[in-house]
Amino acid sequence: MSIDRLRAQSSAPPPLGQLVNIGGRQLHLFCLGSGSPTVIIENGNSAFSIDWALVQPNVAKVTRVCTYDRAGYAWSEKGAANGSVQQTIDDLHLLLHTAHIRPPYVLVGASIGGLYTRAYQRRYPEEVVGLVLDDPTGDEGLKYMVKGKDTPIYEMSRDDMRGAFKPLLNNPPHYDAPTKIEEPFDRLPSKLQPVRLWALQKFFAEMDIFNDMITTDSWREEFIALRRQRLGSAHPLGSLPLIVLGRNQNDWDVRQKDLEAMTALSTAGRLIVAENSGHEIHLYRPDLVRRSIREVVSAARRRGFSLSK
Repeated sequence: MSIDRLRAQSSAPPPLGQLVNIGGRQLHLFCLGSGSPTVIIENGNSAFSIDWALVQPNVAKVTRVCTYDRAGYAWSEKGAANGSVQQTIDDLHLLLHTAHIRPPYVLVGASIGGLYTRAYQRRYPEEVVGLVLDDPTGDEGLKYMVKGKDTPIYEMSRDDMRGAFKPLLNNPPHYDAPTKIEEPFDRLPSKLQPVRLWALQKFFAEMDIFNDMITTDSWREEFIALRRQRLGSAHPLGSLPLIVLGRNQNDWDVRQKDLEAMTALSTAGRLIVAENSGHEIHLYRPDLVRRSIREVVSAARRRGFSLSK
């Protein structure tokens, strides 16, 4: 174990929520509020449960809302293949079952978290009654350099993925661990900013390029499956309540097509553009994210389901 990792563990602040044993290792789960459906939030890459402090307490006024940290993030212990779609979905399903957080769920996914929430819905459609995608990564927009050409991830083979990562595996890049909180995370409550810095330093200390390759290859496989689902019918999610949040960025013309494709997954899908926002819309425009989650919760309730106790 590296000195950096030992230092990160020894200086770990108390968790916000509870550590739940899912069978030999623990994941961090933080829930507020009560009611059904339960809102489950999935973070982006190098992001943490802490990052939802401007959203979670407000949503907790109308229903139960839970954030968590994927394996290897913040207080959650590592698994065999951190970040891979299969481990992440298995972990989350087991975590919710073990912690007695019963469905139905409204899933909220930020950035690559949008992949995980869509993957969860694909595997457990009977558990999911609504989706909110917060500037999500889409199957059309994620590309890697293959033989000198930007290639959509769904067109890549496993050999292509290995080729894309080969330079990094042969010469792993060095990243300086952050020493201060940068924008937009300086918008978090001041008491949480040192906690966020600790979590990010731990993330940098434990980075593993080989695991990143395994993770990204699992993204490739899942995006292929999700793209097949998306193209298989006009609205593969039926009338599932769905809000997609995007931001007005430099490559908006290209990005808009990806967001519109995800919005069309449901006949009830709605695309909302967050003005004056960076990628972390839940930090730049928490008002918009709070309102979107509450709208999807209300829509799910209007559609009717068996409320959990």
